[in-house]
Amino acid sequence: MTTVYKRNRKETATQYVVTAQDLQVAVIKYMMSEKYVPKKWRYMLAHGAMKTVSDILDNVIGSYRTFPNTEERLNTRRQYIEKAIIGCYQLQNRLLCMVRTIDTVNANNLGNITELLLGEIELLSKTLKNTHLVGQHEQV
Repeated sequence: MTTVYKRNRKETATQYVVTAQDLQVAVIKYMMSEKYVPKKWRYMLAHGAMKTVSDILDNVIGSYRTFPNTEERLNTRRQYIEKAIIGCYQLQNRLLCMVRTIDTVNANNLGNITELLLGEIELLSKTLKNTHLVGQHEQV
């Protein structure tokens, strides 16, 4: 158990991984809820959203597991992060389509997912911006 108050906690370098995992769980639970997504819409719309969020997590894990100690690995890590950001925007587009199509899906009941999604985009953008070569000394 931690003794640091939640308001005093700082963001960790791996927060984008934790947020992606939370996003995946939230999307799957939402899409499988009959209250929000009727079964007749699951195949056409919900499965695509669940696949997209899984792809986001796969790219996040790929970026986290790629240590940028060479130029090639740095570029690979950046590509994973960029794919994850693109996936976030694709998921956002899928959710907007669901809002327009399914009567029971609306901005109010998508609040948690929207918050996680926007937070993930922000974290990934920061991570992309701060990604650099590690463990190499520049030669002058």
